[in-house]
Order: sequence, then structure tokens, then C-alpha cells
Amino acid sequence: MQLDQAMLVFWQFDQLPGRKTKLTQEIVLSGDNAAAYATQVEVGFGSNLEAGMKRIAADMAAAESHSKPDHGDIAR
Repeated sequence: MQLDQAMLVFWQFDQLPGRKTKLTQEIVLSGDNAAAYATQVEVGFGSNLEAGMKRIAADMAAAESHSKPDHGDIAR
């Protein structure tokens, strides 16, 4: 979405202990001209935001579980 004098931010990543990351999803519309885009942003993202975030979380968890080495396959 092209915005004039406004910014739309979706994600915040915070590093946690143990090589973990906390992903926070919050749509923030800011800037001098943000009010001009508020309705368009709400219509475009409001109805499917929760389902989309749940899908992303599930995909990230699946990718993380596939990236861990299977210690049962290590020859001793």
C-alpha cells in the first residue's frame, strides 16, 4: 500500500533468552497523514488479521521443529 506522509508497521521482534524471539503483531498507522488512511487500513486488514496471525504462528512453529537436529540419528 502506497502511503503519503504516513507509515504502517506490522511486526515487532524482541530477542529473548535461550536464542528465542518474541514476535508481536500490532498494526500501527502513524504520521502526519495517517487519518486519511485509517478506514482503508481497517477494512483491508481488520477482518482477517487474527486468522492470518494464527497461520503465521503455526507455520513458524512447524519450521522451527523441522530445523532441530534429530539426535536419535546420531551414530555413537
